[in-house]
Amino acid sequence: MILSSASPVGLVLGLATAAAYALQAVAGSRQDTRFARPSLLVAWLLHGTALAWSMLGGTPHFGFGPAISITAWLVLTVYAVESHVLPELKARWALSALGAAAVLLAQVFPGTALQPVASSWLPLHWALGIASYGLFAAAVIHAGLMTRAEKQIRLAADPH
Repeated sequence: MILSSASPVGLVLGLATAAAYALQAVAGSRQDTRFARPSLLVAWLLHGTALAWSMLGGTPHFGFGPAISITAWLVLTVYAVESHVLPELKARWALSALGAAAVLLAQVFPGTALQPVASSWLPLHWALGIASYGLFAAAVIHAGLMTRAEKQIRLAADPH
């Protein structure tokens, strides 16, 4: 979680989020869409709540784990929007596994505490910077996957 706090509430939120994502990842494509979307929404909301709690509760921290966590949350946000436009996207289980791993990494590697003399705007600056790099990386991966799919379509190959 970005700016992770070591509070018990943050730990409980993080573990609940990881469990919700893990449920999605384990169920995979066997899960009915009517149940899968709401349960992924619950995991995503828990993740967002955990991120908000880590920014507002306790001493803010920053490091590798929180950066991965916020990036995974943003990638899942983009997936949620895209899956409404293109409902045939089947990456839900893989992204759920990514979300669970990212939240657990943030719990294991919460980073170092920010100095009290740091600006109160510094956490927002870091969060937005990570978001921009994370979304750019997701866009590059998405473009690569789309290029591969287009080549397979042009060659009349089976996409699986």
